[in-house]
Amino acid sequence: MGTNYYVIENLCECCNRYEEVYHIGKASYGWAFSFRGYRDKELTSWQAWKEFLKDKHIKDEYGEDVNYSWFVEYIECYKAPGYIREDGHKNLSHNEQGRIDKYPWFNPEYDWDDPQGYSFGTREFS
Repeated sequence: MGTNYYVIENLCECCNRYEEVYHIGKASYGWAFSFRGYRDKELTSWQAWKEFLKDKHIKDEYGEDVNYSWFVEYIECYKAPGYIREDGHKNLSHNEQGRIDKYPWFNPEYDWDDPQGYSFGTREFS
């Protein structure tokens, strides 16, 4: 089970409709956050995303508003690469597992790790 997060624009106050402009990425249980990268927008690291999101609307895939401060703490604590839960499980990294296990989702042409170890990819995923 996981949750996707999006940057939204054109939020209508009357009907609450909006446009999903950027897919930020996905949080999955037991895994570090996986980011969608946008090289043309220079959104190629968590630090770049964090700066970009400061004045943006964030929603999850269920249409719930996501507070910027909560999101940053969530990514940097519970969804960080190497975070160890109370039960001893260490967050897995999609790119690292793809390299180790040679899963078909990892391709160095499209996928990379940022300096903090977060997985990034330019292909859309859900």
